Amino acid sequence: MPFLGRDWRSNGDEWVKTHNGWEKLKLWRIKVFESLNENILARLIRLAMTEFHTRDNDWCKHHQPYIHYVKATSRERKILTSLSEAFVHLDMSGAVKDIRRFNYVCKVLQILLCGKLTSMSGTSQKRIINILDEMVNQVLKTKTNVASTRDLVNSTICTLHEGQYSHIGSESLWHRHLQGVHKMLAKLDRYKVEPRADDGMAMFQDLPQDCVRCILERLSDHKDVLHIAMTSSSNLIIAEENSLWKQLCFFHFTDRQLITFVPKELETGQRCIDWKYIYKRSVKRFGKKDVYADTLAICHHCDTLFWQSIGHPCISDQEAKSRPLSPEAFLNLFSI
Repeated sequence: MPFLGRDWRSNGDEWVKTHNGWEKLKLWRIKVFESLNENILARLIRLAMTEFHTRDNDWCKHHQPYIHYVKATSRERKILTSLSEAFVHLDMSGAVKDIRRFNYVCKVLQILLCGKLTSMSGTSQKRIINILDEMVNQVLKTKTNVASTRDLVNSTICTLHEGQYSHIGSESLWHRHLQGVHKMLAKLDRYKVEPRADDGMAMFQDLPQDCVRCILERLSDHKDVLHIAMTSSSNLIIAEENSLWKQLCFFHFTDRQLITFVPKELETGQRCIDWKYIYKRSVKRFGKKDVYADTLAICHHCDTLFWQSIGHPCISDQEAKSRPLSPEAFLNLFSI
């Protein structure tokens, strides 16, 4: 039903009633498009690409997820960009299906679910829980990032129990969130790792040690290195190499941070520095660096939020200049 605002410059927003309550019509249309079956969506994209093969660039630009960030009000515009709208227009539910953007979305949800969920509006709460549900389904489908997703779901359950009497929104909505998250945890608990069938193809343990060493040197998380070391004795020998931990030290920490512990090692009279020990001390004091394959960014010309790997249609003819946003910086834009 249309709602006319008091301001003659704005006609207000159109709302539509769904099974989850009243929602803005413009956001509901986007959600309907996102909830289409993957096979139907793939067919629509295939038909569109066939019909407009001469306008591929225009078609890609039309479907780029982005949103114009309004950071202040004026006489002509009284509405600021909300976090709920940003989640919809930036396609956070679809971003969890991209392995490059999964960790970024996971970090955003971790910040929101572990301390800020109780102070958010009911609409934003529903958006976050829906993204978490989509993340669980994607994890079970691809069989990746199961452990980190389970930790996130468990943290969400703790937050929902702690904020049961101090949250914003109705009690029934909060209870519905708790039921939904428990169902997600039940899905993850039913998941079992299935061993790979012997199909005659080469497996990880069949790789030469030089190949295994190259793979381990490109891992940014020390937990992955430790887990690989548990698989076999040969992988354990490679994972304990001093050069591997030295590379991890210089990747995650600056020279000023490392020099805090390096002189202490030299004072003991050791000829070789124990880089694994230095890495443990450095992680305990400074924490490790977060690494994301793809991040959100904000354009300096048009104040548009977009994914760096996809881009956005900029109003400026000059070379697009943007600033990458960490998950914390992205949420700070909305005073979260």
